[in-house]
Amino acid sequence: MTKWPAPVIRLFLGQLTAEAVLTAADGSDAKTKKGRFCEANFYAGELVLRQGAKDDGVRLIRSAASDCPTTFVEWSVANAELRALGANP
Repeated sequence: MTKWPAPVIRLFLGQLTAEAVLTAADGSDAKTKKGRFCEANFYAGELVLRQGAKDDGVRLIRSAASDCPTTFVEWSVANAELRALGANP
């Protein structure tokens, strides 16, 4: 299970680290790469928030909010999550 978005799923299964998912997000096409980095940052941020690491979670979700294409659902959810956490998007 290596094809995108499998690395994100493997992150939640505990099989990959956030750093490994970001490495897997790196693609040759700039548009694809931007979308994958968006997803990797958002989902890694959600996972570390669940694990109690608020500062790291906010940092990753803030990256998603600033870098995600506005057409991605992760962009709007990242901004909502930051507001809910009392952090600036």
